[in-house]
Amino acid sequence: MEVNDYIRLSPRIVDQVAPKISPKYRSMVLRARGAGAWDHAITTLVGALWEEDVVITTAEKDALRELMEYLREPLTRLEQIRTSD
Repeated sequence: MEVNDYIRLSPRIVDQVAPKISPKYRSMVLRARGAGAWDHAITTLVGALWEEDVVITTAEKDALRELMEYLREPLTRLEQIRTSD
């Protein structure tokens, strides 16, 4: 993944998935998004999905995997997130 891909994909996936998490975490993710702190927004989003046991699509999980790999973050929690398809 190139930096431009990361910059394009990050806001798209945050906007798509953030509504699925609780307001407590959603506000943290959206504040990070607003500040352009995509690394914090993505890792917080993944942590919230995992902690709240939120089900996402396989496509959403794949997009989050790409972003987490780009950030060189561990995939442990992401791998435990359930998918609906």
